[in-house]
Amino acid sequence: MRWSKLFIPTLRENPAEGETTAQKLLVRAGYARAMSSGVYGWLPLGQRSLEKLRRIARMELSAIGSQEVELTESAAAAIAQGELRSPKLLPQIWHRFESGPMRARQMMGLEMFSFGADVRPVLARIAARSGLPVRAAEDAVFVLHESCVDTAVVCPACGYIASLRTARGRASAPPADPVGDLAPEPFHTPGQKTIADIARFTGLPESAQMKSLVLVASGKPMLVMLRGDHQLNEAKFAAKSGDPKFRQAAGEELVKWFGAQAGSLGPLGITNMPVLADTALEGRRNMICGANRDDYHLRHVTPGEDFQANFCDLREVVADDECSCGGTLEFQAATELARGQRLSFERILHTAVELGNDQDGMILPAAVAPFDVVVTAAIVSEAAEDVYRQCLEAGLDALYDDRDERAGVKFKDADLIGIPVRINVGKKIADGVVEVVNRRTKQVSDVPVGRTIDFCRLSLG
Repeated sequence: MRWSKLFIPTLRENPAEGETTAQKLLVRAGYARAMSSGVYGWLPLGQRSLEKLRRIARMELSAIGSQEVELTESAAAAIAQGELRSPKLLPQIWHRFESGPMRARQMMGLEMFSFGADVRPVLARIAARSGLPVRAAEDAVFVLHESCVDTAVVCPACGYIASLRTARGRASAPPADPVGDLAPEPFHTPGQKTIADIARFTGLPESAQMKSLVLVASGKPMLVMLRGDHQLNEAKFAAKSGDPKFRQAAGEELVKWFGAQAGSLGPLGITNMPVLADTALEGRRNMICGANRDDYHLRHVTPGEDFQANFCDLREVVADDECSCGGTLEFQAATELARGQRLSFERILHTAVELGNDQDGMILPAAVAPFDVVVTAAIVSEAAEDVYRQCLEAGLDALYDDRDERAGVKFKDADLIGIPVRINVGKKIADGVVEVVNRRTKQVSDVPVGRTIDFCRLSLG
């Protein structure tokens, strides 16, 4: 491609709009333009980068026999349920590509539908081929970096990594429970509704209480019990209940099912719904919970004895929880490139810019950059044309800067848009030599014209 024929509207300074370094540089380098607040449309360079990622994806998807469709998740599930009834038809892997403007936090690019197959490894392979230092988790693919805006749960001791949705850890030990085989005992708690209220009222820590949550999943109520200082992990409950669209029970439903209002609810005597209890409550004794009577609570309630429950992992982990290996879990800044069966090409490009930039512009991996090399002619000449043609004939994706501009302007623009290798065709061409500049290292090498292609391939890795 010739620079003079492409629309590459570079800017000399970073634009005012943009929340991140990557957004600012993508606009400045002519990859994107703001369409409205927080929404960016892709220009030709941006589209070329995204298309390179699609090509990588198609190669990996073809290798596992995935078939391209144009279906929504619900439509794919309905078709599979109706027509994939024979085991001979399984496994089936389908995928679709998505496109649209760049928005903060969205997960757009590739969506997969798998029936009888695990597609998470292929998402990790596609992300890894982008040239980023990816880390694969149970339901996600991450890049860890201090400039990122998502969060990963990491154990430095054993390398465990997980999303907040699925992370598991051992809760910190609470203060010792009261000893003895004590019987539940009601006590008056007028106006005390919240866990914090009861903690102040009794002088006992929040970890000495049980939190009661009433949720409606698939149209049926369920009572969830958590340690008072813990929070429900909605993704874990959705997976356990089988209903990602579950809701909280309404006030009138609570009175109907429990005979009391929120703030006074508990598990004792409940037989009209399943009771789920977080594993952090196993082995606890003589705790406090609601009495199913307004303005009353119960003390000396022992999970598994005074009420029966299905114990399972339902809580959100917190920093400093203990990993299964004995190490300590940490929260680290990350970008989530893949989530479940979705992979975001936009996030890959955004993260590549966040990790690869300097005062001159972007430094992109070859797999993400819109071109492999840029041929920069100090003076437009037949010699520069020859170098450009050699690149194309050798299969390199080359951009030829044939503009009638000063060499310094061309060099600055080439650095700004982040092409991995720049071939400078200047005065040395008279001696059969060009300069090859590595964008990442900034190393300048004098290379005979006949060895230029091989040298560029080595630089591209």
